[in-house]
Amino acid sequence: MNAHHLRKQLRQQRLRLSKRHRNRAAYQARRGLNRLQHPALTGKNVKIGIFADAFGEMPTQPLMDWARQRGYRIYLPVVTGKHQPLVFIEFTQKTWRQSRLPKHPLGMRQPEKGKMLKVAALDVLFMPLVAADKIGNRMGMGGGYYDRTLAKAKNKPLKIGWAYDFQLVKKLNANPWDITLDALITPSKLWLFRRYLVSKE
Repeated sequence: MNAHHLRKQLRQQRLRLSKRHRNRAAYQARRGLNRLQHPALTGKNVKIGIFADAFGEMPTQPLMDWARQRGYRIYLPVVTGKHQPLVFIEFTQKTWRQSRLPKHPLGMRQPEKGKMLKVAALDVLFMPLVAADKIGNRMGMGGGYYDRTLAKAKNKPLKIGWAYDFQLVKKLNANPWDITLDALITPSKLWLFRRYLVSKE
């Protein structure tokens, strides 16, 4: 199956899931977060990039709750231009109460105001995906925003995918410009693709 058809099939499969199924999967995946060990998650003033689910992705609210409970600072990706790298704006509890996050014309939800950070300033980045394989290759929505953003970053954060189990496929045909994941969290398993990561059983 070529990339176009695989992307279409998996996106449709996501959209067919009930709200109950999505939320249950996200809370199951959250357990995998507690098994992930890395220096980027243990320092002071940890900055974490988390996307706001808008296209049928596994809900990220449990992920944000987990980050808040640990005192991490949460930053949401912001699209500033079609061919521009993503920037990140802090998403505070105050913001959550006062704003419902307006929709960008492309469909994703993002904050409108705030101090913008480049991706290199983040310690950890949770990435949306349509598919991933067992060696960390990632297929996104097709816009190339994350690949473009990370390709220009001299210092890259820890890159973690957040997805349903069925989004893990046997093999993806990666392009030279595709950015690979360091880890993937699904409802049933924590996948580690880099040797410097440790799973705490």
